Amino acid sequence: MSDNEKWYDEEIAPKLKEISKQCEDKGVAFVATVEYAPGERGSTYLIPKDAGLAMVMLRHCSKMGENVDGYIIGLKRYALKNGIDISGSIYLSR
Repeated sequence: MSDNEKWYDEEIAPKLKEISKQCEDKGVAFVATVEYAPGERGSTYLIPKDAGLAMVMLRHCSKMGENVDGYIIGLKRYALKNGIDISGSIYLSR
């Protein structure tokens, strides 16, 4: 474990968890991602069922990182599962 990862785990992640709990109490979405080394990230998410698509997209982007295909495939699956119209997207409507 790198110094930055340890710092993130010990200092930052607990604070983000506390903030996400405050957001949960208010029913608002929260997405935070920290890159503590190139290509190494830690994230905290709180996505209520009624969260907007943009917040779902942010969370999915954080999970997928540089995997653009995984991002697009996951986004399309989410849209289809949730009845979101994707006919206006060149990429998602294929």
